[in-house]
Amino acid sequence: MKKTFKANTNPHGEHRAYVVTGQYEKVMPMDIMPQQLIKSIIAKDLEQMENLGIYEVIEEDMALCEFVCTSKIDVQRVLSEGLELMAEES
Repeated sequence: MKKTFKANTNPHGEHRAYVVTGQYEKVMPMDIMPQQLIKSIIAKDLEQMENLGIYEVIEEDMALCEFVCTSKIDVQRVLSEGLELMAEES
């Protein structure tokens, strides 16, 4: 008997390292580098965030990235924090 699997984004309570796999680029409809952008937001590198196009995206644009994320990072929350940081610094 074949066991069914329900895909979800539940990390099951564990903290996970941010693993760069290239999955985001496969589901991202825009021509940006989403993994590098998220890494720069986590590092709070304002110049890099701007160079990678933080002003070009909103949280909903990253929803599929969050779903396919191997690390189960809350990508939309990270992007929201990055946008808030950019607004505070400008």
